[in-house]
Amino acid sequence: MRRDSKRRRLLFLVALPGLLATGCTGIGEERPCTKIGGESGVAVGWEPADFADSGKEGSDTDSGSLVARLCAQEVCESGTVAKNSDDSAPHLTSVALDRDIGEVTVQVRFTVTSRDDGKRVIFDERTDVELRKSQPNGKGCDPTLFQARLTADPERGLIADSS
Repeated sequence: MRRDSKRRRLLFLVALPGLLATGCTGIGEERPCTKIGGESGVAVGWEPADFADSGKEGSDTDSGSLVARLCAQEVCESGTVAKNSDDSAPHLTSVALDRDIGEVTVQVRFTVTSRDDGKRVIFDERTDVELRKSQPNGKGCDPTLFQARLTADPERGLIADSS
């Protein structure tokens, strides 16, 4: 009997590290990284209906489309949006920058023009914005991005989002 007792104790001691490892996985360890992607850059949220209404009464700003142009760090992107579409959701115009740009301040310019003639500038604002470090997959996980988000308001201009 004594022999069986020693054998059980030995088996228990041999199995103990495995049991502990199985039962304690994750204690004191960082959570695993997720696989969310992204880009460094600047984004501006805006609502086309707000800018369609900002034109002169009786002008052609009530129909047609708007062209939004965002420039940051000498990189520009443009997009066209219907002025009075049924889609009342905000739009996002963004510019991708070098992934490793860092936490720097960049000059941003956001313009909205009437596509009908391409000359009527409805909104033209400039501001400096600081890119903030972002790690969408968690601390210590790739990628490390540098981003800024603004909101365009026809009355208040470009407003940096604090998040």
